[in-house]
Amino acid sequence: MTRPDPAEVTARVAAVRELMRAEGLDGLIVRSTDRFLNEYVPLAESTRAWVTGFTGSTGDAYLTLDRGWLCLDGRYHLQGGQQVEGTPWEVDPVDLGTPIARALALRVEASAAEGARRVGYEPDRTSVRELELLRGALGDEVELVPLEPSLIERARGAAPETRAPIRAVSAAAAGESVEGKLACVRERLEADGLAAFLVQRLDELAYVTNLRGDDFPYQATFRGLGLVLADRVVLAADRERLPAQVEAGVEVVAPGAWAAALAPGARVGIDAGGTTAAARDALVAAGAEPVAAASPLAALKARKNEAELAAMREAFRRADLVVEQVQDLVAGRLAAGERITEADLAAETERLFREAGATGLSFQVIAAAGANGAHIHYSDPDPERALAPEDMVLLDTGAYFAAGYATDLTRTFLAGGPEQVAAGTPAQRRMFTLVLKSAVAAMSARVPAGAHGVQLDAIARAPLWAAGVDFAHGTGHGVGINVHEAPPRVSTRSYQPFEVGHVFSIEPGLYVPGEGGVRIENLCTVVPAEGAPGFLDVTPLTFSRLDERLIDDALLTDAERAWLAGYAARRREVLGEAARPSP
Repeated sequence: MTRPDPAEVTARVAAVRELMRAEGLDGLIVRSTDRFLNEYVPLAESTRAWVTGFTGSTGDAYLTLDRGWLCLDGRYHLQGGQQVEGTPWEVDPVDLGTPIARALALRVEASAAEGARRVGYEPDRTSVRELELLRGALGDEVELVPLEPSLIERARGAAPETRAPIRAVSAAAAGESVEGKLACVRERLEADGLAAFLVQRLDELAYVTNLRGDDFPYQATFRGLGLVLADRVVLAADRERLPAQVEAGVEVVAPGAWAAALAPGARVGIDAGGTTAAARDALVAAGAEPVAAASPLAALKARKNEAELAAMREAFRRADLVVEQVQDLVAGRLAAGERITEADLAAETERLFREAGATGLSFQVIAAAGANGAHIHYSDPDPERALAPEDMVLLDTGAYFAAGYATDLTRTFLAGGPEQVAAGTPAQRRMFTLVLKSAVAAMSARVPAGAHGVQLDAIARAPLWAAGVDFAHGTGHGVGINVHEAPPRVSTRSYQPFEVGHVFSIEPGLYVPGEGGVRIENLCTVVPAEGAPGFLDVTPLTFSRLDERLIDDALLTDAERAWLAGYAARRREVLGEAARPSP
């Protein structure tokens, strides 16, 4: 894992503190996201990565004049601790199920008791909901001071921005034409008494315009902003980057010119969780009335129709085959006596995806060998950590293909081929099989229509709880144009109901610091249960092989063995002759 230079991070913090003193600030909130509220932000643009040295995708920072905290969930406790060692920062662990924004508010509230009265924040990186949460938690004790540009940008300087060509997706792959999607939205606008809805979430913008781009790492989206009206989408984006023809129903305007489409006093819906405070303020400045409302696009985007599911299944099939190729490549190189490191594994995974037609990765390859598998989101494969045949390797990876849907798949496997390693150790087999039982429990579940993510989460955890173990992350997330989308979610605090057409991951795991980790992830959907009206069956959509050398058959039930046999048969059917035999 790459360690930032502690002296450089310390110097950056000192420079920011000088600016804080000049502004009369006692504290400064630094977000992990960007102006589009993206999860994955280019490191060159990330204000949080620059001032902390922490490179994970999620985690907010709070800096005072004498201390600094990095609020991180369970995925990043280990990585965060290592990357901020020797710097002014300390990790503030966030409990499972607690939103980081709430943990951050508690940290700011605690500092207020010690005299922090003026706290700066980034309005162009803070959602309306997060700002309301902060104000509600802090009350009149703390003055929240908007800073645009942020103090980090003033200390660091402006960051370069990638602006790639924007491409069209056929209505067949996108599931519906722009005009068809607008017809579905129109009724919602009328019911809510809205003239328009502001679209700042980039996956929703890509969805409603049937456009995709490569402006950001690990996304298929582009820089822009949209206004959805009853008869058209006003798209504020760089004209020169757009295809020669965009679909009927899309009106392209220059960035910053979108407000001209609004009549004075127009009621404009905003998604409080997906709109920045700065964008809301821009609406007010344009003479419009922002109205908090649920996005009319979120539910549509989450319910994939048959055309979308067909495009996704094809992408998943290609990804399944790539992950099997990767395992064969590792085993082959080790059998030949060649050296392969974690960084080599990540690079080869990306290469094979590109050869399979991928346009890019959907997140940074997680390639963790041995003890490094205990890092839940091991985001920096080590160029010096060579794989040994007996190593248990955790590979979590995904990509985008032409239709612009993310894939996401995790397999844990023994690095060496069967001729080098016949079976895992008893400890490896027990850990793997317990996680497998958890995955099978969720992927074979039948739930009543309207069941929530929290219920499926409990079903998945039950086999691990029975063994006295658990994992410190959610069980699953929605997948679509972004690799992480909602709805749905499968977690200890998800109360959104499943619907037919939802696509989501099931990814339980076990992680033992100093020893290693196991995660098994498949993408799934729910379908009406045959012969059981009012119920839904979970069914997998990804079928990459499982390393049978890590399965302890004695720990399985007959029902689990039967399910695994059916999964293997379905794998052969979906992947066909290209499927690699299991070790």
